[in-house]
Amino acid sequence: MSNPQIMVVTPVYNEEDCFDTFINAVETTLLPHDEIDWRFLLIDDGSIDNSWTLIERKCATSPRFRGLRLSRNFGFHAALSAGIQHAEGDAVVTFPADLQEPAEVILEFIDAWKRGAEVVWAWRRTRDEPRWRVAASNLFAAIIRRFAMPTGSKFTTGSFFLIDRKVVECLRLMPEHNRVAFALVAWTGFRQEVVTYDRRRRYTGKSKYPLTKLLKTSFDTFVAYSRLLPRAVTALGLFFSILGFALGAYAVVYWFLFATLPGWTGLIVTVAIFSGVNFLILGTITEYLHRIYLEATHRPAYFVAQDTAREEAQRPGEIHRLKAAQQQK
Repeated sequence: MSNPQIMVVTPVYNEEDCFDTFINAVETTLLPHDEIDWRFLLIDDGSIDNSWTLIERKCATSPRFRGLRLSRNFGFHAALSAGIQHAEGDAVVTFPADLQEPAEVILEFIDAWKRGAEVVWAWRRTRDEPRWRVAASNLFAAIIRRFAMPTGSKFTTGSFFLIDRKVVECLRLMPEHNRVAFALVAWTGFRQEVVTYDRRRRYTGKSKYPLTKLLKTSFDTFVAYSRLLPRAVTALGLFFSILGFALGAYAVVYWFLFATLPGWTGLIVTVAIFSGVNFLILGTITEYLHRIYLEATHRPAYFVAQDTAREEAQRPGEIHRLKAAQQQK
């Protein structure tokens, strides 16, 4: 394929401190490779700083850039889904804005894609992050790979990957509300390759993905893609049901042959155990019912408040003046 169009999709949330550095990194690394028609889609996920202003300014001075502003903060995976939904091109690269992932790896993605891969994952060979976070991420990835992902999938956690146009079209057919981008991509299948890289320390500011969000992503992935949780709860219920019948039979036999069981200890322990199991099962059912409710209401995962492509079409004169001023500078 000569001069393929590659769209780089980047969710942005309160990244004004590193925005210019991010733009410089992608432009100096990718644009010199003019055998590729590079396009960039920036999704502002309800930032409360000047990120959207910076996105508008960049889009006004370069036709390669397009910006979407969501109506509020819907979360990273919803913003990434918005980008994929609006993405054009022969392939799409998801690229975070915090500069922990080197832009050079995108070129390796392209090479693997040209060799025939339809999904290219980025595997973190090393990570300049706290040990607890690395350990938690590795544990999560191992469990998800074992119990939730399709057999033989080469998926990696994180949101740095390339997908072919046919995979993009498949993702657009998936309307679920609780979205985990890498899990959706892995579920589609297709031919996959892996590129390894060394992850850097965050350029500035704090991570927008703390432990609480990591745990939520883990739980959402299990509920949506694994049969382990309902089967484990069913097995637990079956075990304690058998145990309860056994204890009941023992109590009846003891009452007939000997005397009434003395004391409250056995009764209290039994009630406590079965109450805990009942609440565990009810909690699991509630989680699934909540997700069924969200899917049944067909509530959108996000709303787009502004689109620079639409605004450019509506205000061509103003955009032209901004581009002329930028060229004079």
